[in-house]
Parts: sequence; C-alpha cells; structure tokens
Amino acid sequence: MYVKCWGTRGSLPVPTSHERFLTILEDAVVQGSKIGVTSAYELLTALKDGRLNHPIVFGGNTSCTEIHHAGQSVYIDMGSGFREAGTAAMQQGVKEFHVFMTHMHWDHIMGMPYFIPIHIPGYKVNIYHVHRNAPEFIRINFNGVNFPLAWGQLGSSVEFHQLKLYETTSIGPLTVRPFVLDHPGGSFGFRIEGGGRSFAIGVDGEFKRLTPSELGKDLEFYQNLDGLLFDAQYEMSELASRFDWGHCSPNIGIDLALREGIKTVLFTHHDPWSTEEKLRRMYANAMKYLHSQLDSYRAVWEKVQPEGPRLRLAYDGLKVEL
Repeated sequence: MYVKCWGTRGSLPVPTSHERFLTILEDAVVQGSKIGVTSAYELLTALKDGRLNHPIVFGGNTSCTEIHHAGQSVYIDMGSGFREAGTAAMQQGVKEFHVFMTHMHWDHIMGMPYFIPIHIPGYKVNIYHVHRNAPEFIRINFNGVNFPLAWGQLGSSVEFHQLKLYETTSIGPLTVRPFVLDHPGGSFGFRIEGGGRSFAIGVDGEFKRLTPSELGKDLEFYQNLDGLLFDAQYEMSELASRFDWGHCSPNIGIDLALREGIKTVLFTHHDPWSTEEKLRRMYANAMKYLHSQLDSYRAVWEKVQPEGPRLRLAYDGLKVEL
C-alpha cells in the first residue's frame, strides 16, 4: 500500500510568486555554501539529492490524497490537487474513479470542475459521502455561472453513494470505513485497509475529543495504524485564537500516535499563510516534543518501533510506502 499526497494546503491554494521563489532560492544558496557548494550545478545536485532543505516547497494545491494497493486507488477529497491526480491516472489508463469526501467545504471540492475525466464519455466517477446533501452541494457548482458548464453537460458518468457511519465499503482489495471528526458543519475521516496495512484520514479535524472515553466509537479507527494523515494547520500557540475553526496542531497528533501505536504520521492541511520556514520550524518543534514524550510510552513502542512514530511534513507529490 502506498499513499500519495496530491494537495496538502488547507483553505486556499498557494502559488509561489516571483519574490517568494527568489527568497527560497536565496535560502538554498546560503544552505549550499555551508556544505561547500561552489557552482550552480552542485547546488542543483544538492537540491535533488536532499542534502539541502527537502522539499524545497510544500505546495501548493488543496486537499487530495490517493491511497493505492494492488492496482486499485481510492481518492480522498477533490481539492485543487485532484486535477493533477486525474491527469496522472488517465495516463495510466484508469477509466473509473472512487472518491471519498470528508466534507463539502470549498477547498475540498474546488478541483472537481478541472478533473479532466468528468468531461470525457466512457469515464466514471463514484463519489462516496456521509453528508446527506453532498450531491446537491457538489452539483450546484456546475450551474453555468460558478463554472461555464452545467451538470448535464458533463461527459462522464458521475454516481453518488451515500455512506453510513462506521460501515465498510469495499473497493477492490481495499476496505473503507468512515468515522467522525470534529469540524464545523461536520467532517468525516476514513480508515482504509488492504494487504495487511491500514491508513486513516484525519482532516479536517480539530481533535477536541482526544481521550479514549471522549473518542468513543471513533477510537478504534486510530488504533495500531500504519499511517495517519493528520490535520496540523496551526502551531500550538495559535490554537486558542482559532478555537472551533476545525483544525489542529502537530503535538496533539503526536499524543494520539504515541498512545494508540500509529507508526507514521503525515502532517498536512498547511495554513495558506505558513511559509516554508514556518513549516520547518513546526516540524522541528514537533520532533522535540516527540522526544520529550517518548519515554512515557516505551512499553507501547519498544518492540514495535523503538524510535516511536515517524513524523513527516506532507507536501504536494509526497509518496509514502506503508
């Protein structure tokens, strides 16, 4: 099983301006000089092989994640990253798509009009949703005003599938089960399993409920995961002023991972205001927090993964094998 992140920003896509690119390039030159880089070619090589800041930029597009196993993919959300995901799948000959929706906020559906397969006869897009009114909220974007084409002008077949909480849907060799996240208007995570591996989606989620008793029925969806995509939009110092905005912070994800045996945590849904420098600072602080807490959970981790949960900052294009 592998996971590929096609969009890792929250709220809005983030383009890289000319000025921002120059700042990033300048930083790379400074970092390169510290390791003895003396030419443009050496700098390029160092950037490619990861000796300098990696990734150079995080992105980019809003939420879209692909989980793939044994020739079958499912996609979570249709943010602006969904456009590129569709193009790549078409090049591989895929004709039918399975998309699971966490919720209907704009940053999670804005890529659908530009998802090329929906415009071509012979393709099929299956959209799975817990929100009862999801079909209405998606179709309304194709009204000839918000987007030039009306719903009836789409070339492909689009079929909606209403899901029940906690019940299993099978897509080829993969099983998918929805659970509840804490987010204004309601958001739903998914636990995906296949080939003895498990991965869960934890965006958009504020994780106000964290203890086992508070999580209740949702607890099992986090237990003993191989990987978790976790909403880490804000630093801990920012959370108080953003209460009930529906997003979380890396340290809370670390607490959950340590207790429930989650082997890999991918931090995502990066704030559109967060620069690469800020995201790297958040990651460094998260690693310090993990090391400060790990001894308290040695009994959970010593025989499984002595270094504890592996932490990654997700970025557009990141592919992780589980």
